[in-house]
Amino acid sequence: MIVRRLRLRNFRNYENALIELDEGMNLITGENAQGKTNLLESLVYLSLTRSHRISDEKQLIRKDMPFADILCQMDDDTELHAVIHNRGKTLMINRVPVKRSSDFIGKLNVVLFAPDDLYIFNDQPRERRRIMNQEITKISSQYLLQLNQYQNLLKERNIILKQDRADERYLDIIDEQMAECEAFIVRMRKEFVQTVNEAMGSLYRELSWDDVKVSVRYRCCIGDSGDLRATLLEMHRESRQKDIERRMTLNGIHREDLVFEMNDVNMIRIASQGQKRMTMLAFKMALLRYIQKKTGEKPVLLLDDVLSELDSIRQRRLLEMVRKPYQCLISATEIPPHVRKENFKEFRIEKGTIRTVSGGKE
Repeated sequence: MIVRRLRLRNFRNYENALIELDEGMNLITGENAQGKTNLLESLVYLSLTRSHRISDEKQLIRKDMPFADILCQMDDDTELHAVIHNRGKTLMINRVPVKRSSDFIGKLNVVLFAPDDLYIFNDQPRERRRIMNQEITKISSQYLLQLNQYQNLLKERNIILKQDRADERYLDIIDEQMAECEAFIVRMRKEFVQTVNEAMGSLYRELSWDDVKVSVRYRCCIGDSGDLRATLLEMHRESRQKDIERRMTLNGIHREDLVFEMNDVNMIRIASQGQKRMTMLAFKMALLRYIQKKTGEKPVLLLDDVLSELDSIRQRRLLEMVRKPYQCLISATEIPPHVRKENFKEFRIEKGTIRTVSGGKE
């Protein structure tokens, strides 16, 4: 999976920009607040059909403009096009509009590492669930459909629970439907965590040379079970009386968590900031492997301002891991001297204007 060309019109601070990317390493350089992160954000949007930075998409539209426009052309001649306007968004594949976001998500798979990712260790569980959902959704449209259906059922169930006298026959029906969705979602989440853990520990050691065990643990709403659907249904029925008393659904996949651990201990209790950064990098690298295993396609790696936070040794290790297997876009204010010995294509950004500067091997 290679992005050959990216065009932005009225997106953030870009009026009209075109960039032709190399299939290997692309360095996006410039001073702060010039548009480097905005460029990476546009590719995230094409991957997820939403921004990773804001929820109000109107903020993506350049000031006083009626729309924003993102278009990319890929190495298999696929053209992805998103137009963001005051009424929402229009998504097109090869100039044909798609009706559902699920038909668009995953056509371009990107994995982003950004400085804000380090907040995830201390965030609420819903933020870690969001990451898990986001990554599985990119490789399975069925997962997104099941997740949306579950959320609708959960909303309906909570409405019933808030009534003075809950209709338990209706709750029986909803519980059956919820358990069906949850069984599929739990199965996919278990598979996700297993695949990530197959690579994450060795990637961490290779990046950091820190001989500790790092992993992610799926804190599931049920224990190990052969028949997931039956176990989930039993969970809801056993919890029903408490749910009625509390007027809300207390148990389910909406309460689960993804816990980052070091030597089997929650990282927020023992890990240094540097260890957290290397763990998150290893996690992102493991996501590349997960997507490739599930789709047969290599995703695009986006590294936003990561080099400035690493010493030269870890910079070299990271670049060694990504420069050959993956197309990557790396933003930085300046390029470290030793990086200039690598093969890359450099783009300099100034106030939303992109200029191709040079290749590597100076």
